[in-house]
Amino acid sequence: MNYKDRKKYFVLVYLLIGIILNGYAQIEPVLINEDKSVTISYYNKNAKEVYLKGTFLNKGFKVKTPVGSFGKGRKIKMKNEGNGYWSYTSESLPSELYWYHFIINDDSIKIDERNTNVVRDINTWYNFFIVEDGIADKYIDLKQKNGKLQYVWYPSSLKGMTRRRMAVYTPYQYERNKTTRYPVLYLLHGSGGDETAWTNCGRLVQIMDNMIYLGLCKPMIVVMPNGNVNLAAAPGEDPNNPNVIPSGNNTSSMFGKIENVFVSEIVSFIDANYRTLTQKTDRAIAGLSLGGLHTLYTSLNNPDTFSHIGLFSAQTTNALDDESIGNIKGLGKTWSNIKKQLPFIGGGSLDRKILKIAGDGSNSDLEIYEQFDLKLKSLFEKSPTLFYIAVGRDDFTKKLNDDLRKKLDANHYKYIYNESDGGHTWDNWRKYLIDFLPKLFL
Repeated sequence: MNYKDRKKYFVLVYLLIGIILNGYAQIEPVLINEDKSVTISYYNKNAKEVYLKGTFLNKGFKVKTPVGSFGKGRKIKMKNEGNGYWSYTSESLPSELYWYHFIINDDSIKIDERNTNVVRDINTWYNFFIVEDGIADKYIDLKQKNGKLQYVWYPSSLKGMTRRRMAVYTPYQYERNKTTRYPVLYLLHGSGGDETAWTNCGRLVQIMDNMIYLGLCKPMIVVMPNGNVNLAAAPGEDPNNPNVIPSGNNTSSMFGKIENVFVSEIVSFIDANYRTLTQKTDRAIAGLSLGGLHTLYTSLNNPDTFSHIGLFSAQTTNALDDESIGNIKGLGKTWSNIKKQLPFIGGGSLDRKILKIAGDGSNSDLEIYEQFDLKLKSLFEKSPTLFYIAVGRDDFTKKLNDDLRKKLDANHYKYIYNESDGGHTWDNWRKYLIDFLPKLFL
């Protein structure tokens, strides 16, 4: 082989190597195969080990307890295909929306920048993909007759805030039928969530667009407030807390502040600014987990406001009864009196903690949780159109929901119960919403 031929040979080899290496980087991040198995790829030339963690993987360590099942998600070691390319192929998967991310060198959590499908759940980011031909068809963007999502600010009386933000979905028909008024669903997120949770994790817009288009539910307005009393809006949107990192530990939102102003601030704002139907029979409220707590006690304290009530894996209590509420309020009053007599002791961390929970003894937030049985009786005497409870068999809130159902059964209060597989997950909450919507405003 002469020099000229050798040069052509090496040029061809280099070109082939370049195509191969570039091909690794260009391979689709998610490939859904004919048998509904999914091949996930990741390109990271600096990685020594890559693990995959996702909702489509079988759970690893799991322990059953009297209050539900608790477990740790499983991670899978990806196959090193060489040249920085890693891959994993799953078993055949049922129709669903699945989250995943990568753990690099058993430490750093990464998402794949090649996959533009990303979602944030509390403070963790994930890529996602959708396996079609089933329930997940309702999670796909509709190509026609789309509703509109707005993020709006409303006046707030919560301490330290003059306004708060919420998401509002209006159906396709809203912009075209300028005189028509619509019923309203108030849809609440869980602990660690915010006004973006149901639109991002819950695929609210896609579900509403698809179900309205298919005639599976009535056109309606859906309002998704921020139920975190410490934040006016989602991370990056709150001018008072621009650098906040959200946390799933949100106990400060379990002491009545949201429920106490829900109707006077949120419902009143929506009725004043949107074309709503304002009868009780035209309002629904539903929530997951902490949002279930807010839903239950908002409806109990406003029996003439909501006719359709939905509890999804609800936290049905904050563990306070009438006696303990009285003690907390008494603590606040006692502390307030001590500070008046000894003003030099106020202002410390203990002061802030007591005032945060108990107030000064004069506020009425905790009264939201008093007289549960009496308020429940009053609610059902006014005949709600729908009282809906849904929870997974492995959900750690199942016992709480079972206890509530026993109370309802003992008093012959009518409700609909939906018990599913699985636990405290968005997989279930999206399904509960799909089951709940056709039952509204009939």
